[in-house]
Amino acid sequence: MKILLVVKSKKMENLGVMYLSSIIKKEKHRCKIVSIDETIGMTRLWKPDVIGFSIMTGDQERFKNLHNQIMNMTVYNKKQPKIIVGGPHPTFFPDDCDWADTIAKGDAEEFIAEYIGASGTYDHIDKYPWPDRTDFRDESFMIRGIRDFISSRGCPYNCAYCYNERWADMFPEHPRVRYRDPDDVVNEIARVQPEWAYFQDSCFGVSMGWLRKFAPRYAASVNIPYHCHLRPSQATEDRVVLLVDSNCQSVRIALETGVQRLRELIKRGKTSNEETLQASKVLRKWNIDLMIQNILGLPTSTIEDDLTTLEVNIRAMPAYAWCSIFQPYPGTELGELCKEKGWYKGDYSEISDSFFDGSVLEFDPEHKEQLVCLQKIFALCVEVGYVPTVKELTIGNFPNLTHKIMRIQGDKRLFRGMNI
Repeated sequence: MKILLVVKSKKMENLGVMYLSSIIKKEKHRCKIVSIDETIGMTRLWKPDVIGFSIMTGDQERFKNLHNQIMNMTVYNKKQPKIIVGGPHPTFFPDDCDWADTIAKGDAEEFIAEYIGASGTYDHIDKYPWPDRTDFRDESFMIRGIRDFISSRGCPYNCAYCYNERWADMFPEHPRVRYRDPDDVVNEIARVQPEWAYFQDSCFGVSMGWLRKFAPRYAASVNIPYHCHLRPSQATEDRVVLLVDSNCQSVRIALETGVQRLRELIKRGKTSNEETLQASKVLRKWNIDLMIQNILGLPTSTIEDDLTTLEVNIRAMPAYAWCSIFQPYPGTELGELCKEKGWYKGDYSEISDSFFDGSVLEFDPEHKEQLVCLQKIFALCVEVGYVPTVKELTIGNFPNLTHKIMRIQGDKRLFRGMNI
């Protein structure tokens, strides 16, 4: 068979479809991975037997339209391609994808193996062949020398804005976190030989037992600098030392919000600002760069709440402060609560495929404008240590605000030691 796998974008390696491609090719079938924009041309040229879509919530309408284009284009072919859909959106909302021929729910490795009549079994992550990187050779991250890897699947936490709890209920046969054999992870990275390794695990090295095995093997065999994701509570001295010993150079940690009331709303009430500040302190002590992730515009939040989050980031002094604007994704605990409380009255199809563009909650227009401005300027504000006033956060004032912050940055560099 000829199988075409379609992802929204190829700006970053998409490990999910790359694992599927490796199984397809191992079983002696042909496979190509393309972006949405490449699909029509490749379908005309290659005439695949099967086309698989990897769909996240927010992208569903684009993929549905692509399906219609393909069907219209191939209507006079002797055999139209079969359409398979997988990924988070079809998993949680299969009724929304009833236009497809087949729906693959959850991890799709076992599904695709059965679909193509595989001779082997793929019922454990250590049985999966390494991701097929063939179709990602010319992308921008490749030029930078950064390659993606994963050492585990799953997450032990149940944040209210995430699908993780629902996933665990749907697939109780899987442990909350499934770890790959440390030697297999090390051998894969040694084979790829990137300049940097980026671990896409939801939480890297949750098991200290696993990390104690991984760190010395990685240091001895690979020792390539890497980036990973941690929870604030994971940044203990013991764990950070293991990260340092294995050449971890940077991590990202999710603060999300600096307001306790909002932390409780998103089911992260056991964390605290002090925990993130302590994590930053430990990482800085061991010379590991920190990126902090934040969510602006959470339900019931005010712009003053988000400025409090900004202040906590300034105190933490990260290398980079990243932030998104909350989206009430359907099927998540918080997304459903938004509809129940009337915080979101729209149609879920209105949710953008980006969480940087703006809020769809029932905030007043002024608040929505303030969120857009703060999201765009957040990282720069943290860089220079400036908290704007609420009045400064308008589209009309945005050029002046940007100039003001850059002037503060310039003065800090020119007049070292002064409290600018």
